[in-house]
Formats: sequence, structure tokens, C-alpha cells
Amino acid sequence: MQTMEQELLNLFQQTQQSEEIPRRAAEAQLETLYSNTGFPIALANIATALHLPLTSRQAALTTLKRYVLHCWSDSYEDFQGPLASPELKTHLRPRLLALATDDQRKVRSISAAIVGKIATSDYPEEWPALLGNLLKFITKGTDTQSIGALHVLNDVLDEGLGEDQFFDMAKQIVELLYKVATDEARAFSVRSLSVCTFKSCVDTLGMMRGNHGEDINAFAQEVLNLWAPFMANVLEAQLPPTTEESSKGLVTLKIQVIRTIMQIRLHFTKLFDLHIEKLFGATWMDMNRVKDMYVEEFVQHEAEGRLVDIDGLPYSLDLYCLEQLDFIQSCLGNRAVKDHIEQAGFGIGGSSPFSQMVFTAISLSQIAGEDKTMWEIDLNVFLSEETAISANYTPRTASGDLILKLGECFPARTVESLFDHTQRIFSSGENRELKESALHLWDQLLNEYAEMGRTIDESAATNLLGFIVIAIGSLEEENQFLRSRGYSVAATLTKAMYSSIEDKVTQLMEQSIRASTGDPSIIVQITALRVFQKYRESVPVDQLQPFQASIIASVRRFLTQKSHDDPEDSQDVLTELVETVRSATTINYTTILDDTLQIPELLFSIAGNGVSNHHLLGLIRDTFDDVAEGSPEIYLHLCNQLLPILTHMMDLDPSNNEHPLIGLAMEVLDSLLQNGTSPLPQGLVATVMPRMSRILLESDVNDLVQSGCSAMKEIVRLDCCQLLQWHDSSQKSGLEISLFIIDRLLRPEFSEGAAMEVGGLAAEIVDKAGDQLGQLLPDLLRAVAVRLTTAALPPFIQSLILVFARLVLKQANDVVNFLAGLILGDRNGLEVVLTSWLANTSYFSGYNEIRQNVMALCHLYNLQDPRLMQIIVPGDLVIPTSARIMTRSRAKHTPDQYTMIPVPLKIIKLLIQELGPNVGESSRFYHQQNEEFDSDGDDWEDVHDGLNIPGMSREELLALGASGRTSRQVDDETYSILASFFNEISSKNITDFQNIYNALKPEEQHQLSLLR
Repeated sequence: MQTMEQELLNLFQQTQQSEEIPRRAAEAQLETLYSNTGFPIALANIATALHLPLTSRQAALTTLKRYVLHCWSDSYEDFQGPLASPELKTHLRPRLLALATDDQRKVRSISAAIVGKIATSDYPEEWPALLGNLLKFITKGTDTQSIGALHVLNDVLDEGLGEDQFFDMAKQIVELLYKVATDEARAFSVRSLSVCTFKSCVDTLGMMRGNHGEDINAFAQEVLNLWAPFMANVLEAQLPPTTEESSKGLVTLKIQVIRTIMQIRLHFTKLFDLHIEKLFGATWMDMNRVKDMYVEEFVQHEAEGRLVDIDGLPYSLDLYCLEQLDFIQSCLGNRAVKDHIEQAGFGIGGSSPFSQMVFTAISLSQIAGEDKTMWEIDLNVFLSEETAISANYTPRTASGDLILKLGECFPARTVESLFDHTQRIFSSGENRELKESALHLWDQLLNEYAEMGRTIDESAATNLLGFIVIAIGSLEEENQFLRSRGYSVAATLTKAMYSSIEDKVTQLMEQSIRASTGDPSIIVQITALRVFQKYRESVPVDQLQPFQASIIASVRRFLTQKSHDDPEDSQDVLTELVETVRSATTINYTTILDDTLQIPELLFSIAGNGVSNHHLLGLIRDTFDDVAEGSPEIYLHLCNQLLPILTHMMDLDPSNNEHPLIGLAMEVLDSLLQNGTSPLPQGLVATVMPRMSRILLESDVNDLVQSGCSAMKEIVRLDCCQLLQWHDSSQKSGLEISLFIIDRLLRPEFSEGAAMEVGGLAAEIVDKAGDQLGQLLPDLLRAVAVRLTTAALPPFIQSLILVFARLVLKQANDVVNFLAGLILGDRNGLEVVLTSWLANTSYFSGYNEIRQNVMALCHLYNLQDPRLMQIIVPGDLVIPTSARIMTRSRAKHTPDQYTMIPVPLKIIKLLIQELGPNVGESSRFYHQQNEEFDSDGDDWEDVHDGLNIPGMSREELLALGASGRTSRQVDDETYSILASFFNEISSKNITDFQNIYNALKPEEQHQLSLLR
């Protein structure tokens, strides 16, 4: 073997050493070889050398993969150079393709990934034979060669081909894949990968529909007619016993088929509907058979689930059941499927397909044996499943979704069938797992009905309560999950049907209180506690009041019982306890002041066990926020109660260390001030300012500085006078300290995340203490403008811009003059501020902030200042035209391009965006509320009611006008401001509005026409 190969093998051995220094040295030496043209060839030689150990071949391919990412194409995100020569690429491509079909799985896997990456840059221009070679391997190669080629083809399809190249080959690819998938002589893995690759073809066709709609639809119909019978046959095929190897292979194929069907339905819904009854029926028939196999494996025993084979294909039965449940649920809203179900009838007791479907949901909703074991070991896992925050999507979860969909499509029939099965299960002495499962589905259904305001039959509610009582009374240790479910459904039933069981609710709550401390199972205890969150939503306060102290006491007792547990392992438990305390506190806010309950101390004690849990600390802050906002009459007493605790947490300890909860203390103080009175309680500023100023002048912790700055902003807003009168120990005034803080937070080296609120603080200082600033005001504004030149985060930019926006509302002309005279580097201050302002307006958040910004922009436009017309800023995004499908990697290397337009035109475009997508509806409301608004139509002399834009519906126009910001809604006050503004500038032609209007896009003009 040549010298280069031997050198590389030695380096590979060194990279496997446990000692860090020689390992890193070897890795660095490998990187120095990238410029050597013999390096990648030597790597390929090692990878193809069958006599070498597999580990050496793998190491060579892994290194070659890094080389390709760094040197193959300058379009790659990780490209570093030097760029590989065309001759080298020509030499390596066929060798890598051969390795991608190697008999060794690990060699094949890495090589396929390399070839797939190369194809994204080289096919078809530099590697035109690739696709033909892949198809040859797939049809005529061995199973291992076919698998490798299919992986590469999948990568090529997923990364995106040119539309013309794909469409030219699509028919050949799809027919070839069909031939392989239907060939029962081929291994299940090959057939499954063929179906998986066909799914990628479907995705690619779906992305191409926009440019080739009719041709794609015609081709898709032809393809679906070809594939649908095969897919139905696969779904109908009966699984052999799971002990047989063929069962695993057939499950793998079924999963790929059903996933492909889902993608076809996503992209070609109307075409899919032609086959939906057949495919739905096949899936349902198989799910009805498979449920018993699932129960035996995963409920009665603890089979391992979520299994994936060496080719990345899932094959375990639980994953197949998941796909079935999802598909069945997604089809239920289809009219043909609903008609089919209705025609089959709704007979009870399993006599109809509908009844069987409900029972299948109950069967698959049983707690899996593996989950049950985990829940008993770890209460956090149990709670994450109960609160639906777990990412673990299981057949139990999907069964709940199915019953909700059935309840949506067939409300009365679902309640009737679920009650029938529940009654049979409880009366026939069925196992506790089925009882719990039936009640679990009731929990899901009733909670959804309660949210929707839908009820169930009163007799059903009353009878269901009887089953709940049976569940709660199942005292055997092994029935803990059934008992727990009983307490949960009792609260959910109360939430949904309070009036029907009103006379029983007090007894249910008493039973929950007793269970929260007396039940031997900790799972039942935590459930019995957390159900009071639901009771609070539906039970009148007078009925809940007697339980408030007991709830708090039970939480404290539960904490004492769990005190020996590691806090880091109890975060979900602590979160639920805080949620329960929060709900209990809202029954009567004044209890926060009760010295016997000591609610603040309890909450801060819980916080001490979850210092790093931001969600938990946020809930505690929100609890105090609820009290301050919900009971303003006790604000003074609340301050007296909380300030000693908060100031203690904000002080340094004797070792000059900060309290671990200092951040929470600052956030609670901020929340307290946001709900404060004006003026603030006397002495509050003198109490908190020494500590706040120390933190803001010394700390670099983002959240701490951010909440401290926000709290200080609230002090200025509510009681600037008290701040101005306060002096620190060195007799510096509150105003001086405020300016020191602003100066520190505006420094370019200071974190933007920490300084997020500095603009708001500066704006309040300018607004409330502007007369006190004197000659310091220009310096402050200059500092804000300078910081704006380097600001990057939109929220931080917003806070800085609002300093100028709020000042514009009072002195627009003075602000423009000041900025025009300001030189920032080689740019004019007016240009710097307006460019940043207009580029970030679309990202502003907060109704008040958006309204202030809109008003400020209106003021600027109305100035008719010629200096604004001379400033050119980015306008509309230029949409690139390309025949190639735009993938994420290509998008990263295609920077956005914009038109360049004058400031007044940009202001008008932004204000049209602020009208929102529903401008027509808002306009009708506005005119109904403002009869004095004159809208005879003369103002819009160039605008017609119908723009008659070919191929675009009104909805499409509105969507375009929204510029992708459909989640941002305009409030009525802001809309009124805008409507009046546009009416005035059009009628008076302010700033040559008619010419600006003519420069607008048609969809923008259309939005303005809807204001009429």
C-alpha cells in the first residue's frame, strides 16, 4: 500500500486514542491534508480495500465525508476550501457510488450519505449518469445494492432536483419503484424503502404543483391509480404472529404504505378522495385485528416499542398502531367516510363498525406495561403524560385524539357508544386497565366538550358519576391508576356538567382533599391535589371557599412528605403544586395576606427547589401578578407583605454572594410595579432603589438586568417624583443614577438581551423628566442613536426606536432636525435611525407599542419634509425565479434582495400592513361606529372596487397584503387612527400621495380600496 494510505491508517489509530492531546493532534494533521490532491483518493482506496478492518474503512469514509463537506462545492454551508478539482470529482464519483451499494451496512450507509450530498450540487450538470445508474442498481442489483441506491435516491429527491429534470424522469422512477415494491420475491426492506422513496416523489410533485398544476395533477392521478390497489392490498394483508420474522417485515412495509398515503392526502386531497373509502376501509379492518396483538404485547406484557431497523425504517407494532390511528382520525371529517359510517349504522355493543371503533380506541388507550412501570418509578413522567406536555406520542395519546375526532363528527353517537362500552366494562368485571382506559377517554372527551361549551345527556352524566365512584373506591394497591383516573374524571365531569351533578360536587372535593393526604399511593395524592385546578374553573367561589385553606395545607403536607427527594428529579411535581396553589389563591386573593397560611413563604420555598426551572419560577411570578392585578384594593398591604421578603433576596449575603432567587425577586418586584398605583406607596422607591441600582450597575445576567430595568421603568412611569427626590448614600439623585444605568446598558459591549428594556426606560425618563434633563437630553438621544447603529435583535431595536417614536408624537419636527444634524460615522443620523426604524417596524410587538409606532409614522409622513424623500431604504422583497426547488441549504446561500424606495413610500407600505389581512371587515365595523366619517368615494379617484387582477381571488390578495404576518391583528383604536390618516392624506394629497399610491403593488392598492 502506498505511503499516503499507510500514513492515514496510522493517523486513524491515533484518533481512536483515549488521551486528548495525541487524538487532537492527529485530527488536526488530517485537516492539513485537505489541500493534498492525493488525500481524498487515498481515503477512497482505504474505503474500498476489503482486506482492511471495517473500522479503518469506516474511519476513511467518515474523514472523506468531512472533506466533501469542506471542499467539494462552494455552495455547501460548511465549505472552507480548497475547492476539489473537476478531475478529482470525476475520479471519486463512481467509486463512492459503488461503495454506497457495498455489502457492509456501515460502509453503505456513510457512502450513501456522501453520494446524496454530492448529488445536491453535481446532478444533473456534472453527474448526468447518476440517476440512470441508481435506477439500474435498484432494479438489477442485489438487495444490499438496491438498499444503498434507494437511500441515495431518497437523499437526491429530498434535497431537490431541478423541476425539469425530475419531471422528465418521474414516470420512469415511479413505475420502477412500483415494480420493486410489488415484487414479493424481494426482501421486505427493499420493498419498504421503495415505498419510502415513492413518498419522496410525492413530496417533490406536491412542491412542483404551483408551476405545473394541470400536468402534475394529471400525472398524480395516473400514479395514484397505479399505486392505490397495491397499497390497499398491503393494508388488508393479515399479520402473522409477531414471533415470525415475516411479521416484522410486513409491519415495516405497512408503516411505509400508510405514511405514503398520508402524504398523498396532504398534497393531492381531491385525487386521494377518489380512493379514500377503499384505503380507509382497509386500514380500519386491519386496525380492528391488530388491536388484540398490541394489547397482548404492550399492555399485558412490556414489549419494547418504537423500534427502527438498520436502514432507519420503523418496524414495531406500536408505531404501526400509531400510524393507523392517525390516518383513521384524519379521514373522519371526509364526507364519503362519514356517509359510509352513517350507512353502516350506530348499533351498540360492538354490533356496528362505529361501536367497534370506539371499543378499539378504548383497547389501544390502555396504559402500556412499560409506561406503568415508568410512572410508578418516576412521578414526573406520569405528570408529563397527564398534562400532555410529553413529546412521547403513543397509541394511548392517539386514541384520545381519535375519540375527540369521533366526538366532533358524531357528538351524540360518540357519547352513547362510549357510555355503552363503559357500562359493559364496569358491569362485567373487566380488568382494571380497560376501566381506566374507558374513563381516560371520558376525561379527554369531557374536557374538550367543556372547552367548547358542549354538554352530554344529564342521565349519562349522572350514571357516569356512578362509575367514577366505583373507580375512586377501588382501594387495592394495584388499582392506583384507576383511582387516580376516577378523581381526574370527577373534576372534568364537574367542569363539563356542573349543573347536572351540583349536589355531588362538594362531596367529590371533600373526597379529593382526603385522598391528597390519606391515599397510600403518591400518584393518587398528586392527582387529587391537581384536580382543584379544574374545580376552580367551574365551581362557584362560595362553594370553593371552605376548601381554600385545606388545599394550601395539603400542598404543604405533600411537600413535607417529598422533602427527601432530589429537587432536580421533582420539577414536574413542583410545577403542578404551584399551579394548584395559584388556582387556590384566586378563590380569594386576600388569603395571600393570611399569616397562618403563609402563601408567599410556601411559594418561595418551592422556588428554592427549582432555581434553574424557568417555567416554575414564571408560574410563581404569575401567581403574584394575578393577586396584584386581581385585587388592587390590597396593593398597599401586598407591598408591605412582599417587600421584606424580596429585599432580603435582593441583598448580598455576608460573603458578597447573590441569593439564588434574586432573579425571581426582581421579576416579582417588576410584576408588582406593573400593577402598581400612581403614586406608589410612600417609601417604596427608597426601599428598592439602592438594591436595584446596585444590580443594574454591576450585574451582567440577562434576565436579572432585563427585569430590573423594566421595574425601574415602571417606577419612572408611576412615580417619577419619588425617584427624583431619592438620593443614594453618596447623595447622587435618582435621575443621575438612572442616567448612569442607561449609559451602561447602551454600551456596545453590553448584551442586547440584558439591555432589552433600556429603550423603554430612556423613553420614560425623556417623557416624565425631560424638563429636568436640560442639556443632557441631546446626549441621551445621541447615545440611543449610536447604539442603534450596531443593534441586531429586533426587540432591542424596538425599544431604542420607541425612544424617538414617543418623542416624535410630541415634537416631530424637532426630532427630525436633531437627527438630521447628527453625524454617525460617515452617515447622517436621520438616515441611520429611519433605515433601522422602517426595517424593523414589521417585527414590533405589543398593542401599545405598535399603536405608538403607527402614530409616530403618521406624524413623520405628515411633516412633508423633503429630507425624508431623499432617504432611500429597502422596500419589497424580490422573489427569485429558479427552475430548481428551493431547499434550506440553497436558501442559505441565496441572500434576500429588496427594491429600494424613498422613506414616505416605505411608511405607506408599512401602514398598509398594519391594517391587517381583514381590512374589509374592520372597515365595515369602523364605519358603523363612526357615522360622521365621510366616505363618498371621491378621495380614491384612481382606485376601483374591483382591480380585476387575473388569477387572483380576493382572499389571495388579502393574504398577499398581509405580507405573511397573519398572526398580528390590528386593534380597533389603531385601525381608526389609520383609517382617518389614509382618508386625510388622500383627500389633501399630502406628500404627493397620488404618486405614492401609483407606486404601490396591486394588492396594497386593493387593501386601501377596502377602506372605502
